[in-house]
Amino acid sequence: MKSAAAQLGRLLAEGLRRLRDAHPWTHLAALFGIHILAAFFIHGFISSRHPGRLVALSALAAGLAVCLWGRVRYAGLSSPPWIRLLPVFCYAFFIAAMSHQPLRGVRLPVSGDLFHPIVYACMAVFLGWFRVSALRGRQLIPFALWVLVPGTLFAVTDEWHQSWVPGRCSSVSDVFLDLMGLGIGIGVVVVLHRWAPQWNPDMPGAPFQEPKTVRVTANKP
Repeated sequence: MKSAAAQLGRLLAEGLRRLRDAHPWTHLAALFGIHILAAFFIHGFISSRHPGRLVALSALAAGLAVCLWGRVRYAGLSSPPWIRLLPVFCYAFFIAAMSHQPLRGVRLPVSGDLFHPIVYACMAVFLGWFRVSALRGRQLIPFALWVLVPGTLFAVTDEWHQSWVPGRCSSVSDVFLDLMGLGIGIGVVVVLHRWAPQWNPDMPGAPFQEPKTVRVTANKP
C-alpha cells in the first residue's frame, strides 16, 4: 500500500512538473480542446443541426488550431502581442455564436449559472496571456484593468445581444457572474505567472526572454 501511494505521489509530482513547464500555447490549446470535448457531453448540442452551434464549434476548432500553430511556431521564442490576441478573438466569437442561438432541446449537465463564471474565467486567461507582460514588476492593478475592462464591456454587450435573440433574455445577474469569472481567471494567470516559468519571461529558467525597451539618454556637453 505504501509503495502504491509513493508511486501515485511521484506520478502526481511528475504531472505537476509537466504542467508547470508546458508552454502557455499548450495550456491555451488544452482549454480549447476541453471545450470541444465538453460539447459531446451536452445532450442535444452535437446532434442539433442549428447552424449557430456549428459556428461555435468552428470557432473553438480555429482557436485550437491557432494555439497549436503558436506552440510550434514560437517554441522557445517570444510571440508578438497580435498573435497572442488571436485566441481572444476566437473565444469571443465562440461566446457570441452561443449567445445567438436558442437553447431549446439542449440539456446542460449542470446549472446554467455555472457556465458564466467558467466561460469568462477562460476569457480572462486568454486576455491575460495577451497582456501578461503587464505583470512585470508585480503590477497587478494595470494587468487586472487590461483584463477587466474589455472583459466587462464584452459581457455587457453580449447580454444586450441576447435580448434580441428569440428565447433568450438579458440578465444583470449574468453580468455579475461574468465578472466573477473574470476575477477567477485573473487569479489563475497571476498564479501561472509566479509559478510557471514560461508564463514569466523574467523568471530564472524561462526558455525565452521578451525584448525590453531600453532608454538611452545623451549627456549634454
